[in-house]
Amino acid sequence: MASEKTDGVETHISPSHDTEKNPVTTLNYGDQIPVELLETLAPNGEGDFILDKINNMSEDEAIGIITESLEFHSDDWNFPSDMRERMQRLLLGSKAYGEFYDRDLRIDATMMKWSSPYPGVRAVASPIDDAKVPIETARAYFLGISWAIIGTFMSTFFNSRFPGISLSNSVIQILLYPCGNLLHTILPDWGITVFKVRHSLNPGPWTFKEQMFATITFNIAIYTTNSYGMILVQRSPVYYGLDFIHFGYQLMLTLFVQLMGMGLAGYLRRFSVYPVKALWPTLMPIIALNRALTKPEPRENIHGWTISRYKFFWVTAGSMFVYYWLPGYLFTALSQFNWMTWIAPDNFKLAVLTGSNMGLGLFNPITTFDWNVATSSYAALAQPFFATCTMYIGGILGGFIILGIFYSNMYNTGYLPINSSSAFANDGKPYVVQKIVVNNKLDVKKYQEYSPPFYSAGYVLTIGANFAFYPVYFLYIMVNQWKTIGKAYVDFYKGLRYGKGNYEDAMDVHNRSMAKYKEVPDWWFLIIFVGAIVVNIIWARIYPVDVPVWLIFLVIGVNLVFAVPLSFLSATTGTNLGLGSLIQIITGFLLPNNPNAFLFGQTLGSWALAGYGDNYVQDQKMAHYCKIAPRAVFRSQIGTIIITCFVAVATQNFILNNVEGLCTPDQPSRFTCANDGAPLYSNSLMWGLMGSDRMFNSVYPLFKWCFLIGALISVVFLVGQGLGPKYLPGVRERLRTKLSPERFASLDRTLFPFIASLMWLNPVLIIQGVQHWAPSNMAYKTPGFILSYIFMYWMPRHRLAWWSKYNYVLSSALTAGLAFSALIMFFAVGYHPIRLKWWGNTVSTAGIDGKQVGWLPIPERGYFGPEKGSFP
Repeated sequence: MASEKTDGVETHISPSHDTEKNPVTTLNYGDQIPVELLETLAPNGEGDFILDKINNMSEDEAIGIITESLEFHSDDWNFPSDMRERMQRLLLGSKAYGEFYDRDLRIDATMMKWSSPYPGVRAVASPIDDAKVPIETARAYFLGISWAIIGTFMSTFFNSRFPGISLSNSVIQILLYPCGNLLHTILPDWGITVFKVRHSLNPGPWTFKEQMFATITFNIAIYTTNSYGMILVQRSPVYYGLDFIHFGYQLMLTLFVQLMGMGLAGYLRRFSVYPVKALWPTLMPIIALNRALTKPEPRENIHGWTISRYKFFWVTAGSMFVYYWLPGYLFTALSQFNWMTWIAPDNFKLAVLTGSNMGLGLFNPITTFDWNVATSSYAALAQPFFATCTMYIGGILGGFIILGIFYSNMYNTGYLPINSSSAFANDGKPYVVQKIVVNNKLDVKKYQEYSPPFYSAGYVLTIGANFAFYPVYFLYIMVNQWKTIGKAYVDFYKGLRYGKGNYEDAMDVHNRSMAKYKEVPDWWFLIIFVGAIVVNIIWARIYPVDVPVWLIFLVIGVNLVFAVPLSFLSATTGTNLGLGSLIQIITGFLLPNNPNAFLFGQTLGSWALAGYGDNYVQDQKMAHYCKIAPRAVFRSQIGTIIITCFVAVATQNFILNNVEGLCTPDQPSRFTCANDGAPLYSNSLMWGLMGSDRMFNSVYPLFKWCFLIGALISVVFLVGQGLGPKYLPGVRERLRTKLSPERFASLDRTLFPFIASLMWLNPVLIIQGVQHWAPSNMAYKTPGFILSYIFMYWMPRHRLAWWSKYNYVLSSALTAGLAFSALIMFFAVGYHPIRLKWWGNTVSTAGIDGKQVGWLPIPERGYFGPEKGSFP
């Protein structure tokens, strides 16, 4: 038996088969493809289509496609390494390649032209499209908007909780499916004919495209919380406590933030929807699960499992609904499982190193039994393992840097908790801004009598890494991916200047398939963009926020420059980042002593444009893979935005008016605002009131050097990865001749593989891992890393069939069960708190890990740092 491995799937081929003995002499190369291999090449029932393309492709055409593809994907870190190596060997010719040359040559060329080189994309995106399948049906709109309302309520309601809870796409699509089937059963076939097209309440069975359309319609809901952080900090008495933040203010802010981001999406789509390299790995679970739900599922035995996906979802979700009462209420130590600190609760160093609350969560392999905590840092069952692993390494590196900052008492961090996102006064207590603000402005005299705000060691690292991140990602992405991004810039100009279509000159089959649908004209997005700016200007004029109009255009300009590499990073790695730190520096320099302008710049710059624009583009890519008309997506999202903005504001007001102890550290239902209100408030003190000039030159001068550090990091990686492949083989051969065989063999097993791995290491992900600390720590990262290793690395290699069928369903079910359990739990025992006090609910915070203290005692004078009256 001959054995071969293609795209990670091992197949066994009998050499006794005549066509396999003489593959060059036959023209029917499809007969040489085993069933197992064909299932990986055509997993969605398009086997006949793929075989036809393979059988009818000439050798010259295949060689031309592979040559062009290798050059195009030379800088693509997502391109399968085994496929790259195989294609390089194929270009050496049949003698050098060996058996199955003609077959494999045509297989790889067909994947490039008529399918996708990425196994994840092939698994969910069929190259065959039926344009007659109904999409924009009344029932799809009804279900999409209805669940969007529910999703908006959930995401807004739990936005101030740490860690937060939301109904993700993967959860809603599970719930959409029975709703769609129910409407198919009960609705009559009533309809009207418009322009010779009949529109019925019940056009037939619930389809995959309807399911995806409703999912995309819902998807808008989880982003309506983007303006909530600003509203929370302005209105909450724990923070600024402004009295003019009412319904009209909140609605206008929420609405134009959403519309501004959608307007920018028209600019980003040429960079992050149509390029082949923009594969958006986090979309694969969503599409895969919808395909699984809407196609007949044969009964099969997979490693002893015969349960259907749908039944598996409900059993798992129901189990989680019941189980979450343990870590969520009955035995909360299971959620923050800082068991190592229980050994010596009063040991400060042990709490700092291993603690889950005040500490860093290092050296603890089992930090939680709470699914919400375990998946709060990484999309553990969806994000590629290489991305999770790289960020985890960055997280460990960040932990040791924090220890160095803390124990050296750098910037007085030794007097404060090691890892907190809050701002502190010089007596070690939370900062009270009302003591230094008069009419929303800094009162210098009161400030000199009170205290400057101070960061913890963890937050110093977070801010510094944020600053280093921008030159790293901008230089690295723009240089490393310039061929793709540069072409997109040219196409964008030609589209505006000459009306060039998005799908012209397309190499891949998905772009060619989408060409049959009408595109969304650029001027549609432009109208929304201009309309949002008008609403923005009116808002800034009728409310006393002291936001100059020119700031709106400045923030837009910054986003037009940086949003492209940010969006491309999201499209290739599955991460989603904003421009918050960069915007805070700019507003801090230009508008010091103006916290409202700072908050506005943060909200518009970090979420409305780079963040929300990215999310709309992601939805467009999902529609692109599923062959859903772009105009249909555009119409659904515009309507859903308007509806869900009202829902979001109403939910915000409910939370602000009814949750006792909101944004306080000991809020019983964990509505501590640690992930939104506290860091935004801290930054508004530092950069909004104090100003960037004071921060860079007097308070934290190290921050200004972080930009240079980031630039140097990107240059080192670019030069190393650019020159390494050229010179390292020669260095390796010289060492082979100079060193003893034993020593060279040792290096060949250790050093050389490590250096080779650096050639593909992404510094952007390393920095991202470093910067994601306060309020998070390794206790929130380690369980996600372990889950990612099991479900995104080991399982696909050893239990591929089980993984393909159940992995994404498992993630969705656990999240859905937890979300509904937490909602019931809040109204049952959290809204009017019913405390359950016993050892299992107090042990996690009974020791040092539950206290917000530093390793240095406050001096006898009652405060640390500069003398009062001489604050910077």
